[in-house]
Amino acid sequence: MSLRWLGVSFAFTFALAAQPAGATQDVACPEGQAIRAIADKTAVCVPVPPPVDLAPLNAAISAESAARKTADEELPDRLDVTVLNGTYAFTGTALCLSSSRGFNDDLTPKIDLVQGTGSTIVNASSQSVNGVRTFDGNGGGTVEATFHVINYPSLFYFIGIPPSPPVVVGATTNAGVATLSTVTGTFTYEVNADGTLTIDDDALTGRIVKGGQRVGWITSTRNVPKSFARLGKDLKAISITNDDVSVETAVLTHPTDATMHFDTPRICHRERHLLKLKSSG
Repeated sequence: MSLRWLGVSFAFTFALAAQPAGATQDVACPEGQAIRAIADKTAVCVPVPPPVDLAPLNAAISAESAARKTADEELPDRLDVTVLNGTYAFTGTALCLSSSRGFNDDLTPKIDLVQGTGSTIVNASSQSVNGVRTFDGNGGGTVEATFHVINYPSLFYFIGIPPSPPVVVGATTNAGVATLSTVTGTFTYEVNADGTLTIDDDALTGRIVKGGQRVGWITSTRNVPKSFARLGKDLKAISITNDDVSVETAVLTHPTDATMHFDTPRICHRERHLLKLKSSG
């Protein structure tokens, strides 16, 4: 057994020693090329592309950094309405709580617990919005938006016998409804020395274009809380929300008979995210 293993080992060593010196010969490629593979002692070469010139990209990055630094340094010295001059696309959401009889001082719906004093209808709604807001650089502007609204089923609060005939809310029942509305109008705004922005949207009106039994009716809101934001960097992105929690009034008016309208007190929370598209002029 040991002799056979010795024979194998000796034969393997002899075979290695018998290889010609050319087996260790170096292979190479011409300058500007690299080895892709080696076959039969011959290198397969491929051209090496020239190095990429990163100077233009580095210059653009440096210029952008310098511009942003300059904008940040200049911002505190020019905080007035002129810094907002251009068109912004925006999206956002809102949640509202409505009460047919209004709200108490503590912002709870007015619900009487004495029989015969009436009933209160309370419901919640959610909104999503997308649109375009244009600042004129002089404290005013215009806005166009589309609202997707879902009114959730209403709750009736009453003492004793339910109202007769049944109270109708929204479309024909209190089961809830979804609507689509378009809104246009003007707004005013202020930019304060501390870098804060306030927007007054109290002059917007819209029209229901889809959903429910009141397509074509005119929508508006009175006493909307102003929106608030804190400005920063290069003013390309702004996030705003209501600056207060207070009671506003949603108004729904018949398209041809202004005497036919529904005024509903409500409390809303809104947020909007603005992204600059272009400057004016």
